[in-house]
Amino acid sequence: MRKFLLASVAALGLAGTASAADLAVRAPVPVPLFSWTGCYLGINGGWIGGRDEYTTSRRLLFNDPLNPEVATAADNALLTHSYSSDQSDGTFGGQFGCQYQAGWFVIGGEWDANWSGLKEDNYFTYPSIPWVSNPNIAWPARSEFTHKQLDWFSTARVRVGAAWWDRVLVYATGGVALGAYDAYTHVGHDSPNDPNDFLRPDFFGAYRENRIGWTVGGGFEWAFAANWTAKAEFLYLDFGSFDYISPGLQNQEVFTGRVYHTSIDAKEYVARVGINYLFHLGPAVAPVYARY
Repeated sequence: MRKFLLASVAALGLAGTASAADLAVRAPVPVPLFSWTGCYLGINGGWIGGRDEYTTSRRLLFNDPLNPEVATAADNALLTHSYSSDQSDGTFGGQFGCQYQAGWFVIGGEWDANWSGLKEDNYFTYPSIPWVSNPNIAWPARSEFTHKQLDWFSTARVRVGAAWWDRVLVYATGGVALGAYDAYTHVGHDSPNDPNDFLRPDFFGAYRENRIGWTVGGGFEWAFAANWTAKAEFLYLDFGSFDYISPGLQNQEVFTGRVYHTSIDAKEYVARVGINYLFHLGPAVAPVYARY
């Protein structure tokens, strides 16, 4: 009996030792996790394209008793022209931002300033068109040229993202946009009574203004070193529509108040890549314990 009890105690002791050894193996193990908390400074470059809507129409600024036919809406509608343009060019700039990470959730803000090479040139010619009010008279053939360019743009945006894969951050972004626009319209009439009339602009008007709009987009960022990250993102920029007139350059056109009116609805798209240097607020790699 005494031998049996001693054997039982020895067996329980071995079992306890094995359980302790098993617990030691399954103890939490520190796993490094990259920290996105901090501020960053970087550069970017890529492509910018426009998908703009244009409308050019002839208007009368005031009633002309000497030429009542030009005030007819149906006649002026013949000279209304609407079209879309989707040209593109390069862009580059720089950005600065700060962000905070709580678990996998990352939130912050970013400001950028960028040069834009986006220019859109649209040229059309139109044949002579009879008036609605008097088919025996026709509008002269005309050429129409409209130029629009975005010199630079800047955005101030909120970024909200998820760092589910440690060093890879996926984010959505949106905020306010500012853009510098230049545009002008030149309309020339081909008069059969003056063969040189086509060579000079009968109507010319220009527009230059810094416009405020909004932007939305998204992207992803990869931390390939302790302080360096690379990103790729897409932005949609909407600056709304703007209008300007092209008055006649000849004395009789100025006197009668006949002008061409141009309306441009400016929407731009940006696809770019960038690189940032991240100034960590705290350790770049924080110890986090793995769970079992």
